[in-house]
Amino acid sequence: AELARELARPARHLRRALEQLGLAHRPARFRLRGHRFDRTRARAVVLRGDPRMLVARERVRRADLFIGVAIDCSGSMGSGACMDKARRFGVLLAEAAAGLAGVDVRFVGFEDQVLWDAGSANRPAVAALEPGGGNNDAAALWHVAELARRSRRSARLLVMISDGLPTECSTTALRGLVRELEGEGLACAQVAVRALAERCFDHYVEVLEPDVAVASRAFGDIVTGLVARTLRG
Repeated sequence: AELARELARPARHLRRALEQLGLAHRPARFRLRGHRFDRTRARAVVLRGDPRMLVARERVRRADLFIGVAIDCSGSMGSGACMDKARRFGVLLAEAAAGLAGVDVRFVGFEDQVLWDAGSANRPAVAALEPGGGNNDAAALWHVAELARRSRRSARLLVMISDGLPTECSTTALRGLVRELEGEGLACAQVAVRALAERCFDHYVEVLEPDVAVASRAFGDIVTGLVARTLRG
């Protein structure tokens, strides 16, 4: 709740962006112009001469997105305010998406031996995540991919929040998994809370600002860009 109050303004900005993500079409009945005849209007046409017999395609803005977020909880995240940045990112995203129709968010914390269910946008537990242990990024990414595969959303984005390279899996394995998942139509991106020594994701951002409040405000633009890229794909 304390983090949510601090991040209220950037969360509102991100929420507006999420609400305006995609364009869709929905059928609109009782139209004089359209692409097909509405058979339920046949009686009205014959008996009352009502000409509103067609169904048109109406463009509406509608988000249809699943976001799976894997948060590194290894011991190295405890230095340089890395864990604090990761928590703030998670809370920001949860506040922006809470109760928003068309957007589902799931959070997972991970070490090398343990995965934590850190909740959803409506019931997040990311603020309770603590650093400790090693990290197996490939296993965590595979887990959130499984969550995404079970989602019915048309666009699915996987976000890895970490401070650098994995310790319990190779960079080759992680890079290969990213390519495999992208081949399935899942978008993958990394939010690095420390400068990257090696890149495993084609799409990534580095959050290096020492002022955590400033970095938190930048998270909104980061997520918006990742999501927009996913929907365009």
